[in-house]
This record gives sequence, structure tokens and C-alpha cells, in this order.
Amino acid sequence: MEFGVFDFFFHNYISNVLGQGGTLWRYLTYGIWLLPLIPIALFEVRISKSKLFTALACSLTWIFSIISYYLYMAVQFAFIGVSTRPELHISSLGEHPYFWSNWKSLFWKDIVGNIVEWSGVALLGGFIIGVFISIIYIYLGKFFKSRKPRDENL
Repeated sequence: MEFGVFDFFFHNYISNVLGQGGTLWRYLTYGIWLLPLIPIALFEVRISKSKLFTALACSLTWIFSIISYYLYMAVQFAFIGVSTRPELHISSLGEHPYFWSNWKSLFWKDIVGNIVEWSGVALLGGFIIGVFISIIYIYLGKFFKSRKPRDENL
């Protein structure tokens, strides 16, 4: 779950270093989401030997990461980032007349809306990648097992 928060900082960092856009920026922005899946998928396929359970573990990992990403965004607006959206900062509670309506709009449109939108991508993408990783692991396991020299008593 902390991966979503890590991605928040990572994305800001590479955008500052590389700017927005470009091939390397795109690979780093989207490729970073594969990092938490690989060890989780390998652990799950070793334990369960199931493509389905591995795919579900990857989907859930991405869904929880997306939830933590957008919830951290809310924490950032409320407590940390006074310069980015000052009308949402907790210090504007008594001063800004539309404080609660701004938060209501942000919560339903930006936070919940994006969680719902990206959860579909996480569910399908995580499932596909989980199946893919488990197939590779199972195939390579069978391949290396068949190549082992047999200990036959000569």
C-alpha cells in the first residue's frame, strides 16, 4: 500500500528531472508500477502454484496502491501543500467560505472518481501481468527441472 505514496514522490522527482513527456519519462512513469508486482507475483506463484491466485494478488496490489496514492493526495492537500491548493488546506477552514464544498468536489470527483476509474485498469492490468508472470515462472520451473541431470545409479 505504501507503493502508491512512493509513486507520488517518484513521479514528482522524475518530472522535475526529465520534464513532462518523452520516452524515458513514459517508461519510468508507467514501468515503476511493475516493481511491486514482480516479488508479490513470484511469492504467490511459489506458494500457491496458481495462475489465478497470482493474478488476483497482482490486481489487489495495484488497487491498494491506487487507493493509497489518491488518499495521500488528499492528505497532501489538507495538511502539507498549502501552496498548491490553499483553499483546501486545513488552515483555510474558517477563512475560506467554500472550504467544505471544495473538499466535497475534490473528494467525489478527484479522489473517488480517479480511484474508481483506475481500479478497472488495476484489476485488468494486474490480472494480465499476474497471469503472465506466473506462466513464465511455471514454464521456467518445468524447463529447468527437465534439464537437471538425473542421478541414475550407474
